[in-house]
Amino acid sequence: MLFAMREKTILIIGCFDTKGADFEYLYQCLVSHGLSIRTMNTGIMETAVQFPIDIPARDVALAAHTSLATLRKDKSRGNAVEAMGHGAAHIADELVSDGKIHGIIGMGGGGGTYIFLSAVQRVPLSIPKLCLSTLAGKDVSRALGSKDVLLMPSIVDVAGVNRLSKILMARVAAALTGMVQAKIPTDFANNKSIAISTFGNTTPCVAHCSDLLCRQDYEVLTFHAVGTGGRTMEELIDEGLFQGVLDVTTTELADELCGGICSAGQDRLTAAGKWGLPQVVAPGCLDMVNFGPPETVPKKYGGRRFFQWSPDVTLMRTNAEENAILGMQMAQKLNASKGKVAVLFPLRGLSKIGSEGGAFYDPEIDQVLFDTLRKNLAPRIPILEMDTHINDPIFAQRAVSELLAYM
Repeated sequence: MLFAMREKTILIIGCFDTKGADFEYLYQCLVSHGLSIRTMNTGIMETAVQFPIDIPARDVALAAHTSLATLRKDKSRGNAVEAMGHGAAHIADELVSDGKIHGIIGMGGGGGTYIFLSAVQRVPLSIPKLCLSTLAGKDVSRALGSKDVLLMPSIVDVAGVNRLSKILMARVAAALTGMVQAKIPTDFANNKSIAISTFGNTTPCVAHCSDLLCRQDYEVLTFHAVGTGGRTMEELIDEGLFQGVLDVTTTELADELCGGICSAGQDRLTAAGKWGLPQVVAPGCLDMVNFGPPETVPKKYGGRRFFQWSPDVTLMRTNAEENAILGMQMAQKLNASKGKVAVLFPLRGLSKIGSEGGAFYDPEIDQVLFDTLRKNLAPRIPILEMDTHINDPIFAQRAVSELLAYM
């Protein structure tokens, strides 16, 4: 097996104005591991630290189409944090694209963590990203997105070097050093990777599809359609990791429409089409929207049909109006595809609980979705109607055979 072995360079991103002493200690920890280091200052005030600043704050501000003078005069912490995050993201993206950076590290409280998370949003999976943060125990999913960032609790505030912070900073420095020096296989000769979306209510279908594909020597990467899963799948498709997509669980579209907790954003179901990848799509679990515990369901949905999947997951049955909208949205996204697309209809149910006898079984509502798709899909996109529910092995076999034929 071949492994990547070359000199590694770490990028330190941080507010060196207010956290100077902390970053000086972190810098020395990284130096002790023999790594090459580049530094980026995202603090907008006067800065004096005992290490070289390779990318000064003025350059970060310029990359965000503003200036330090403007940010200082504005006196808005929120605007400054947002601008420096945008600028840092632009510069980090360039450094990574040029092959100059192999790992990124940062520290901070609320502002510093937000800037760091903003800065690494364009950085690919291959680059380790680690932040020592006071927010590691909070829900930062919105700022984190779907990136592979490791947040380590700082225990104490990042506000001066002390006996505890020294331990934590030494550990994050050692951790990132280990990450960038790890032997990563690069001989991915098998260009037969397929992305597939899954959910608890489509697990039998996905398991059968994966088994059939693995028998054909395909690598199957499964993404849990809980919002982050769909976003990650779309991003990795953009990065060119797959040769085909089996998108049988498009439920995140329903959450985006109805304000559920599993929305993957407006770009869901677009990346494969944009790059012309062959894809087979099914409306899996579009019969449901995900909410948290019952008390978190918006009041406007009172009187709707619900199913308690677990103590912290409440499913709501989509209605006819919502299915008409979802059908139109799916058609518009798939019609824009540059590659081959097929859509499979499981006529006897879109999910485990949407099949006959299940709590969400409602063929009339499903029919609204099917009819809308039929009416609005481009003639070049075949619609394959299966007289089965989505978890029937026959449905999985057809989905796989269609995708392999396209590939």
